[in-house]
Amino acid sequence: MATDRSTSQWRNFAVWSAAGALFYVLAVWGVFSLVSDDSVSAMFRSKEVAALVGLGLLFSMACVGFSSRKRPVSLRTLRNFLIRDGAAVVVCLLVMWGLGTVAGAGTLGASEWVAAVTGAVLLFFAILGILVTASAHTGADLIDDPMAGNDLRERGRLIIFSFVWMAACGLLLILLGLAGPGGVLSPVAALAGALVLIAVLVALGIAVWRLNDELDRTLSHEAGNLAFYLVLALGGGWAMLAQLGFAAAPAPLDWLTLFTVLMFVASFVAVGRRRLLAR
Repeated sequence: MATDRSTSQWRNFAVWSAAGALFYVLAVWGVFSLVSDDSVSAMFRSKEVAALVGLGLLFSMACVGFSSRKRPVSLRTLRNFLIRDGAAVVVCLLVMWGLGTVAGAGTLGASEWVAAVTGAVLLFFAILGILVTASAHTGADLIDDPMAGNDLRERGRLIIFSFVWMAACGLLLILLGLAGPGGVLSPVAALAGALVLIAVLVALGIAVWRLNDELDRTLSHEAGNLAFYLVLALGGGWAMLAQLGFAAAPAPLDWLTLFTVLMFVASFVAVGRRRLLAR
């Protein structure tokens, strides 16, 4: 029985990885055709761009295959994959293309580029989560697990607020990344946008806290404690190496990116420790 289950999961992994690769290639081709007058082959003239596209392909295959290894392959699940994940992937590719264009013009430094890419990843997952949650309240039937669908319907407002909060975090990093020295945004415009996004984050944080139950608040405390120690270990270690001359000192934007990433990593670990990711 265990062998059959393992074989089935590996088969699902292979099929969904292939589906993820095919969709990624089609999405890259479609987005490049829309935003550029050159042929697709022109995209691979740069070794850096070709390497980035290749890494994106491997990442797409791994993410789709691993996350869907327990999802049976059928016309319904394939349809759900195309509708549910398609919009988010296309948006992410458009954002990445925009960031690549700005970076190609030489206006983004390493810190700004990392912050903007991190923000784009957060925006991608936020859009994907919002689409899935919204589908639970419509007749779209985009959720394969009935129990997960019921949970999303019962806690829809809390989950939507959480994903919008994640999207605001991503937009804040993108905004600040584009407003660095020589960036495309002026400091005044970036500050105004950042203040608006911070106000949104505060309002959503209060709303989410009021909707949280006891388990949610316990997870929040655990994630906060873990994030503190991660920042102390990684951020403190980086600062120590910089002080001793073994590494470049982190820029202010590096700290903000590090705080944001470790906050979400800590949340993921806190949820995983209670085996809630398998639900």
